[in-house]
Amino acid sequence: MPVSFGHLTSLQLPSHATELVRLEHSLELPSLTNRLRQSPRLILGGGSNLVVRSTENEPLDVTVIRNDIRGIVRLPADGNAVGIRCAAGENWHRFVMWTLSQGLGGLENLSLIPGTVGAAPIQNIGAYGVELSERVSAVHAWDFEAATHRVFGLTECAFGYRSSRFKDPSRQGPWNRPRYLITAVDFALWPAHRAPRVVHYPGLEGLCANGPEAPMQIAHAVMSLRRKKLPDPDQIANVGSFFQNPQVPAPVAASLLETHPSMPVHPGADGVKLSAGWLIDSLGLKGSRHGQAGVYDHHALVLVNHGGASAEELLWLARDIQQRVLARYGVWLEPEPTIVPPVERPA
Repeated sequence: MPVSFGHLTSLQLPSHATELVRLEHSLELPSLTNRLRQSPRLILGGGSNLVVRSTENEPLDVTVIRNDIRGIVRLPADGNAVGIRCAAGENWHRFVMWTLSQGLGGLENLSLIPGTVGAAPIQNIGAYGVELSERVSAVHAWDFEAATHRVFGLTECAFGYRSSRFKDPSRQGPWNRPRYLITAVDFALWPAHRAPRVVHYPGLEGLCANGPEAPMQIAHAVMSLRRKKLPDPDQIANVGSFFQNPQVPAPVAASLLETHPSMPVHPGADGVKLSAGWLIDSLGLKGSRHGQAGVYDHHALVLVNHGGASAEELLWLARDIQQRVLARYGVWLEPEPTIVPPVERPA
């Protein structure tokens, strides 16, 4: 009989699979690998970045592995950095708050991001001027193919904008046969009084960030900003930002600015980064709905489940937004959450 796991995801969509197992220790992985062998599998963390297309009558033919490995340890000092190893199943925001309570800085700009520590490197989470890759020293993972534990240094993780080797299908494999399961992440942080102050982001630039209390001060400012803009998944089901901020060549951005001078632009790793939220909001789509799926009233980048939405309703709404933005601006918005099974991009 299919098992339901939609309650383990922040979108709360109906989600069913053939089996669900809970992984509590990395020592269980060899036996689990041997049992599953070549069986399809889906790795689940906090479910805050996942859209599942399945029903009880048509469940996913996979074993869902709920990554619930816990634990935090300090590592030997390495120069000025303070090393922390955090297990993948720990809640991300609670981990950030723990580092701050220990007098450590570096992760404060990433406060209140939903999900688990193990999911954070997959899409290289980022917010308010900081990306995870700037704070990570290594990622520990189980290699299902080689049936062994591996440690990836910063360069080997191949971090990019909302990407990494753990999200790249050419390295990680297909969604239902992932090669790597992240077990822990190593962070290089600083004592609070020496932590870099990143407060140039809009909304933080006027913040006074001096002294050992600065990281906690920045964290509370970030949390205040996020609560004003983004809905609490416990109050209204969502996965946060649904679309990535698109990056376009500089000439394309210049051309768009000629006709849309108020369009916000920022330097990007591969050109100029546009604001997906602005693009959607400019079309008057904030608050629009399709069935029980909708665009959040206060932030156009967030799609929500008003209660009882189906994956079909949510993805119809997402595709409609993509097509409208493409028609107006010639820019295609890529979804930020993982969609399983994947939806093909139209030619």
